[in-house]
Amino acid sequence: MEILFTILSILLVIDAVLLIIIVLMQKTKGAEIGAIFGSGAAAAVLGAGASNILTKITYWLGGIFLFLVFALSYIHHKSVTSGSVVTDIPVQQAPVEKQQEQTK
Repeated sequence: MEILFTILSILLVIDAVLLIIIVLMQKTKGAEIGAIFGSGAAAAVLGAGASNILTKITYWLGGIFLFLVFALSYIHHKSVTSGSVVTDIPVQQAPVEKQQEQTK
């Protein structure tokens, strides 16, 4: 289970980096800051429909990101051994002699 958690964590980091790059490559409606990070190059390589392709890639990477986060959360929840802080408190038993004296 630990190796699956590690693999999914690595995939999550890769997905997050790709998602950041794809979002920065998209054209903005405001100051066109996307051109600084290669938005023009993406349009040249991918053609006129580059914004549609980048939008679809963004949706897919976002969905994969959410799936990986939920999967990691589920795996972590199953790997936790103690269910509550109260169950970790050791129970102190009074010695038998003191219990007998208290009942008299």
